[in-house]
Amino acid sequence: MVKNAKQAPKAKAFATAEPKAKEASKSDSFDVPAAFTQAPSSLKSFLEPLSPKRIYLLHIDNHPPSFKLQIFLAHLAINIVIVAFILYRIYTGLYTYPDIFTALVGGDSPAKIDTSASSWGFLSSTIAWRTFNFLLDYFLATLFLPWPVRYLLGPARCRLAVGFQSAEIIVRYSREWSESLQPGTWIRDDEAAMKERVIPAILPLRLQNTGYLLIDADWDVDWDAIVKAHQLVKSEKLKIEDFQTSVLVHGGPSKGWLMWRVDDEATVASGEGLPSAARDRIVAFKDKLTDLGKEDLFYRWVEIIQYESTHPGGFTPERQRSAMLEVRELFEKEGVDFDQFWKDIGGMEGVSL
Repeated sequence: MVKNAKQAPKAKAFATAEPKAKEASKSDSFDVPAAFTQAPSSLKSFLEPLSPKRIYLLHIDNHPPSFKLQIFLAHLAINIVIVAFILYRIYTGLYTYPDIFTALVGGDSPAKIDTSASSWGFLSSTIAWRTFNFLLDYFLATLFLPWPVRYLLGPARCRLAVGFQSAEIIVRYSREWSESLQPGTWIRDDEAAMKERVIPAILPLRLQNTGYLLIDADWDVDWDAIVKAHQLVKSEKLKIEDFQTSVLVHGGPSKGWLMWRVDDEATVASGEGLPSAARDRIVAFKDKLTDLGKEDLFYRWVEIIQYESTHPGGFTPERQRSAMLEVRELFEKEGVDFDQFWKDIGGMEGVSL
């Protein structure tokens, strides 16, 4: 009887653990949207070091090497100024802080103040000046010192390994906001993340900036992954075309890495592969928005149509209405009369991207 009583808690613990295992298995079981496919096995060595909690964006930076060099030198100059100022503060601190510390412990020091013989004005100005210097050095150490450190370990080390090339692979990763997303299922259920953070980051107008200038509140550049990608291309294990504009997400243990290869908007913009009438309407659509100074709306429209059409079941009437409502809202936010604009270009019916 005693033996059975001791075994009971173990049985109970096993029973409570089983639903959790089923729940985990259930969360990893989901229908992958048609936009995403299994990442090719050829990318395995590139994908292995990546974090499953992050979303990764790939694209090829075709800016001239001279332009990339200018951007690099500009940021290099900024970091040199920061380092020089920090070294200056360290130099002055070697003569200031020991004296202040000696005065605090009661020793004889040039920083010691005779409060009984000093005016309130002198005391207050001295305290204010020293407080200012303490705060300045604190912010230099906590906010500005990490900048040159990250610069040396990131862009500088990457440039030493990759150099300045006419076609460079850029790898970006999502910041902390992606950690709260449910692995895999968010690409189907959380359209806000796709439409507000992922898609805007891969728009052609956004990619007109060179890699280093794409760092923002939502995305950072993975310099290690860039070096790794170029090494794989250099060793001919992969081709640079394998890193065309794409979105990488991890779908959990059963799905692994999933990839959305974003269509080339340049092909869409030219209407290549479409009937001449449809191509003419796309060109007219783009040209009219360009004349209005709203060219970004054209590329946003392309992304919306492409994204909606890649869902399971295709570009259904319901998704067409949803896309048109979103496009209308975008136009209105930009101050463009949607109905009149659509009427002027004769509509886009029959145009499939």
